[in-house]
This record gives sequence, C-alpha cells and structure tokens, in this order.
Amino acid sequence: MLSAGLGVATGVSLFAYLVSLFIRQYAAEFGWSRGEIASTAFATLAAGLTAPFIGRLADRVGVRPVILVSVLGFGAVCVAMANQTGDIRFYYALYFLLILFGLGTGSLTWTRVVGVAFARSRGLALSVALSLITVTAMLMPPLLQSVIDAHGWRVAWLVLGALCVGAGLLALVIMPAPPAPTETAAVSNLAQAVRVPAFWLAVTGMFLINVPSGGIMNQMAALIADKGFTEIEAARIMSAFAIAVFLGRLIAGVCLDVFPAHIVAFASMAAPAIGCLLLTNVGGAALAIVILGIVLAGMSQGAEGDIAPFIVARRFGLTAFSGMMGAMSAATAAGTAVGALLFGRVHDHTGSYDIALALGAASFLAGALCYLAIGRSQQAA
Repeated sequence: MLSAGLGVATGVSLFAYLVSLFIRQYAAEFGWSRGEIASTAFATLAAGLTAPFIGRLADRVGVRPVILVSVLGFGAVCVAMANQTGDIRFYYALYFLLILFGLGTGSLTWTRVVGVAFARSRGLALSVALSLITVTAMLMPPLLQSVIDAHGWRVAWLVLGALCVGAGLLALVIMPAPPAPTETAAVSNLAQAVRVPAFWLAVTGMFLINVPSGGIMNQMAALIADKGFTEIEAARIMSAFAIAVFLGRLIAGVCLDVFPAHIVAFASMAAPAIGCLLLTNVGGAALAIVILGIVLAGMSQGAEGDIAPFIVARRFGLTAFSGMMGAMSAATAAGTAVGALLFGRVHDHTGSYDIALALGAASFLAGALCYLAIGRSQQAA
C-alpha cells in the first residue's frame, strides 16, 4: 500500500492538481489565451485513448517495467516543459507525451498491486493506499506557487519532474512482488467485458463525471482567482480541495466494503453537482461558499479514485484488471479533455465560468445515475 501510494502521489495524478498554476504564467509570458491553453484537451484525449493498450501491456508483462519506463519518460518531459520557447504547438506535443507517460504512473498500474493483495477489505485498502496523493496535493500547490514566485515557472517544472522520478523509483524499490490473483475472473479480457452492460455504464459514468471534474481541476487556480482571491490564496484553497479528496477517498473506501458499490458511487458523484451550482455567480467576499463548492468537488474526486478500481475488480475480476482500468482511464482522459476545453472556451467567450459550471452540474448528475443503474445490471456478476 505504501509503494502504490507513493507512486500515485507523485505521478500524473499530482500533475492534475498543479496544472492550473501555470495558466497565468503562460498567458503573461507567451500571450496564450485560456482557451488556447485548454486546447491541450485534444492532447489529453489522444494520449488517453492509448490507456487500454498500456493496461493490457501491464497485464501481460507485469506492472514493474511499465511503471519504470513511464516514470523516466514523465520526468524527461517535465524537463522539456521547462525549456519551452513559446511555440504552442510544441506545448501541445509535450502535453501529449506527458499524459502518455503519465498513464503508467497512475492508478492504471498501481491499483493492480493493491487489488491483487486484498479481497475482503479491498475498498479500505485502496483508499489507504491512494490517500497519500491527498498529502502531496495539499502541500504542493502553495509550495510550487512559492517556487514560481521566487524562481519562475520553468524551475517549477524541474522540481515537479525531479519529484516524480525520485519518488517513483523509490516506490518501485520498496514494492514487493505481488501475489498471484486467487479470485475467479468474471472476464479474461477486454473483448469479453465490452459485451456486458455494466461495462458501458461504468465507462460512460466515468466520462460524464470527469467532464466537470476535469474542467474544474484544469482551471481551478484561475477560477478561484477570478472570484477576487490572490494567487497564493487560490493555492491555499486548492489545498482545501486536496483535504476534501482525502476525506472523500477514506469515506468511500470504508463504505464500499459495507454498502452496495452502486449506491456509494451514486451518492459520491451526485454531491459535486451542488458544488458546481454553489460556485456560479459567487464574488470574492463569499469565501465560505467557494470553499464549500470546491470541497464537494474534491470529495467526489477522492471517491472516484476508489470506486473505479473497486467496481472493476468486483464486477470483472483481476485477470484483465489493468486492461479494464485502461478503459476507465481512457474515459477519464476523454472526459477531462472535454471538460478542460469546455471550461476554457466558455471563459474566453463569456468572461466567466458560470455556464460551464451549470453544465457541469448536469453532467455530474447524469454520471451518478449511470453508476446507480449498474446495480440493476446482473449480467456482469
């Protein structure tokens, strides 16, 4: 659990919490608009579609070599990010590579280690293992913002790359050899899974909840700053988001071992719809409302990290676990891409995120209903 937690906490999952800190820096130095920056959504989508293949590779050759290549590649791209010259096409290409290598540093690979080792208390084990990301996500926004303020955004990219490579290699060193799966697999490959209604409900739900979730995370620092807060205050509010992710992950992990997974998923994914509505038309003076909206979104983000691997393991077994998680990761990447593009373009055209937040509330609710419907499907059991 410690190995998986350390790996996830310093890979692409952490990058998702920090990417919005660079938006204003790029705009100031290169003159890029938020919509242009948000167009990295296409790179995210293109890279995310490779997730099932990366997952299948991990199922075949093992997670260790996939993680090693991914960690080293992610660090190398961070170095390249620090040496940008202002050509936005180069930025898009680097972003594609960052997500491509980053897929192997996230839950697609690391949750397999935990899923194989635990059965009866798998929900709690996943939440404990993945909760370390909330520590780094809480500490890193203000720390990285301080680095940006003192030394510039280029040095911040180097710091991020060094953290990923150093911690990722350490996680590999302490990772024990995973035991062989002992459970009977419901499906042996992805081709069998696509014939099951529960698979499409899970993938569709993951896409829908990540549209607003991805948009909020991609634009979070700018969204909060638009409410009248300073950049360092925005970074601190982002830390509150990370705390909420921790609470959501822990609560969901405990509940998954006790209550039906589809009920836990529905409750977790419907709550941030309220958060989106709270964030619309809020001025800088309404600090409590802004924090509450961000916290509700954060708790859902934390629960999602537990729910996806838990449902995959419970419904489909562990034989093709990484391939299945690759499909979920592809849906996550696609939703994140659409959300980032939606939020960025809406802001460019309206000067506000309010319309995007309202649409995000509807998307959260639709995704929650998909997970509720999984409970009615008996074909994947």
